[in-house]
Amino acid sequence: MKICIRTGDVPEFPADVLVSTANPWLDMSGGVNGAIRAQCPEIQDELKSHLKEQEIRALPAGSIVRTSAGTLPFQAILHAIAIDPFYSTSKQIINSILNELMVWTVPQGLHSISMPTLATGYGRLPMGDFAEWFGQWMQCDKEPRAKRLTIVVRQDHDAEILRSHIQEAN
Repeated sequence: MKICIRTGDVPEFPADVLVSTANPWLDMSGGVNGAIRAQCPEIQDELKSHLKEQEIRALPAGSIVRTSAGTLPFQAILHAIAIDPFYSTSKQIINSILNELMVWTVPQGLHSISMPTLATGYGRLPMGDFAEWFGQWMQCDKEPRAKRLTIVVRQDHDAEILRSHIQEAN
């Protein structure tokens, strides 16, 4: 799998699938989801319909919900819940989401993914921890794998942290 680290806004990087971080209530209130909602407000309705259909108010950490991409240039958006209701996360949650992303995408012929770092915004996970966990996940011999995964961060410093851990994993 080719890993690309970019600085900018996640929706600006073309891929088959856009991954967006989500909170357990699926409120598109900020971060990547806020940017998506500004362009495609109908996606918030899809997420709320998902909760209503399940007859629940929130989803557990590690869950992923697929929606359309609205007018964005992706085939789908996968909303990954990498935090619990208290905005905490764990290595197990991050690993579970990364594994599920591959299960959701590759068998459907979706081989490129654009995503932010998980739980590093509102989730308060330090970038170094995400980078270390991601590097360890990369070392696991798991199939299937996407052909290209673009991880997008907001600052060059964060990109360097990620690159150093990914180089160690290869």
